[in-house]
Amino acid sequence: MKKIVFGLVLLCVCCGVFAQKTTFQHKGVSYPAITFTFTTYVSYNNDDRLFPDKDVNVIIAKKGSGGLIEISLKIPSDKDLCTYFHKCGISGDITLDLDNGEKIVCKDKGINDFINGKASAVYELTAKDMELLRNQNIEIIHFYMQTFSSKANYDAANFHHFVSETPDDFTQKNERVETTKVPTLMQLLK
Repeated sequence: MKKIVFGLVLLCVCCGVFAQKTTFQHKGVSYPAITFTFTTYVSYNNDDRLFPDKDVNVIIAKKGSGGLIEISLKIPSDKDLCTYFHKCGISGDITLDLDNGEKIVCKDKGINDFINGKASAVYELTAKDMELLRNQNIEIIHFYMQTFSSKANYDAANFHHFVSETPDDFTQKNERVETTKVPTLMQLLK
């Protein structure tokens, strides 16, 4: 009997260590959430290649049958002017392009902030949107960001370049691309 009790206690402790729950705070309420990072890419004149630019942090939280999505990122070098004049941040609707060609459009509800050089915005997801995200991967998030000097459209892609010091055996390249499997993460919100 002591062995069974000890085993159950050990199992509970291990589950607590390895299965930590992410939460998202919104208007004083905690919601279960998942978090991941996409990357914006830019191209330069006379060059067709895309170069990593900014990391976009994404949080999806379950709220009733629907949910919330927050995107956030560091603002460029004019952040001091942005802080002073309060004219920077993510604004406007966002669009999530899914891998099956469908789109989720999240309307701007004016829930955005700019603190310590980091812009963030929160949008609502319907029950249908949450179901789509359980079955389809997000490929690109389109959003607008206002800096002190301009408003620009940004695309955050679901892939990350990793560069290592040694090439792999198969491709003989020292870089690889990985994507975030959003439907797999969404299973954590059930």
